[in-house]
Amino acid sequence: MKIPSVFADNTTMIKNHTIKTHMFCLLLRTALGILIITGKMPINVIYILCVSVIIMFGNKYFKLPNVWKVYLRTIFVYAVVLFLTYVYGDKYRHISGTLLIVDVLLSIQSRHIFERMSLL
Repeated sequence: MKIPSVFADNTTMIKNHTIKTHMFCLLLRTALGILIITGKMPINVIYILCVSVIIMFGNKYFKLPNVWKVYLRTIFVYAVVLFLTYVYGDKYRHISGTLLIVDVLLSIQSRHIFERMSLL
């Protein structure tokens, strides 16, 4: 079944965002979280990553308010990670990385709900 156009995200890099591309994104974001937790990602890269995600997903959030993806949650998580990193530096890396991984888990839940509703 095709997702109704009101919920579709036509701004993805890959036109038909399948479960395979979603799994790739999940693995990539989980890897980022692990790199932050283990201290392998420099603070400047975390700043650039967070600001980029906030800008890109903020744009998508305002452009596509009814999409099945929860962009506001992602914006909030990356804003918290940016704040923690900016204010505390390396002190709360474990919390920042864990927040990114929790966002991944919640992303899986969002997709699961829409699949159960037969909308994906």
